[in-house]
Amino acid sequence: MRRECIAELDEHIHLTTFQPKEYINEAPAGGPLVSLYVPIKRTEREGRRDEWDRVEFKDLCEEAYRRLAEDYDEQDYAGIKQKLDYILAHEDLPLWVDASKGLAFLVTDQDAYVINMNTAPEGTVVVGPQFYLLPLFRDAMFEMSYKLLLLNTDFFALLEGDYNGVHYVPLPDDVKDFFAETFTTFDGETTALDYYSLEGHESPYHDHKSRKEVTKEEAEKFFRYVNKVMTDTLVRTNTDPLILVSAPEHVHMFRSICTFDHLLPEGIDKDGRTLSGTDLRNDAVAIIEAHRTKGLDNLKEDYGYKASKGQASDSIPDIGLALVERKVDVLMLEEGKGLPGTFDNTTGTVTFDGSKDPVDPEKLDPASPDIAGAFAEAAILQDAKVVVLAADMMPTASGIAATFRF
Repeated sequence: MRRECIAELDEHIHLTTFQPKEYINEAPAGGPLVSLYVPIKRTEREGRRDEWDRVEFKDLCEEAYRRLAEDYDEQDYAGIKQKLDYILAHEDLPLWVDASKGLAFLVTDQDAYVINMNTAPEGTVVVGPQFYLLPLFRDAMFEMSYKLLLLNTDFFALLEGDYNGVHYVPLPDDVKDFFAETFTTFDGETTALDYYSLEGHESPYHDHKSRKEVTKEEAEKFFRYVNKVMTDTLVRTNTDPLILVSAPEHVHMFRSICTFDHLLPEGIDKDGRTLSGTDLRNDAVAIIEAHRTKGLDNLKEDYGYKASKGQASDSIPDIGLALVERKVDVLMLEEGKGLPGTFDNTTGTVTFDGSKDPVDPEKLDPASPDIAGAFAEAAILQDAKVVVLAADMMPTASGIAATFRF
């Protein structure tokens, strides 16, 4: 798990990414766990936490302390209170300054893990023996991490970005990017890659033209070089979706040469020299969001096809047995749907809450035992994919559906 520590309590408060298996297995025996979700408003903040965020976080902390006091001795959660009080008292911590649309706080008596969220969660507090992770499963579907390959016939550059902006990826010293050849004033040392962030700037090579006409043969030779260094060095172990940014006349040639994975079929068919950082961010986010929507549509169609072949089901007991047999490929959960009950992940037995209708139409109570959450954890532990969908995107009305491995 990647953990970036915060000063003073740096051994116990961590900025991290969501790695589900780590948090499923994090719980200490018998100790309380606090899961706290805060939507971020971003209305006033400049280098500090917004006042609305402070009040919301304070109220959620007080609710957590109330619930802890009901079920645990004070010494059992003294460390939890210390960490949350510290975070509340420090408005300029990086977690507040860099927050996107929400923050998740997963806190034990020993450690607090803070996860930046791409989507705004409801203000939520859950206290119990396990972390409440469903908002993070949903948020993971909206992860906005991508790479941009800026390509012309005599230069290339690799950028990475998210919802907030894009910035250059430094290239290894032995990679010849030919970037400097677009600058008539190049001094042999400083290039446009010295711009760390494109935000607020025109493209650093805006209005600069190639110093020579590049023939088709020369262009193809350079494109093959770019493909090789990308494959061998730059994206060999990276799974971020990659977007090609190139003038329309170069796109077909490079795609016919390209052999590395993760290059999306959709690209930004424009000369990168005409685009600012904001332009690149906006175009890239639109492509990723459209690609995600298409993927969800395909998922729904795939469920329908596999269900007709007996390779998918919305029967909750059948999915429970499939999880025990490690047959689940994709688990789909309806967002906010309550499925009160328990799941025994050793036998596959599902026990509903006694209602005649096991699917509770009321809003999910995250503090109550929930079949959907138990299914999600079991699926993650067997490397199945978990997706949380709006009701109109679910392939059935049961609240849970799954496709199986065969």
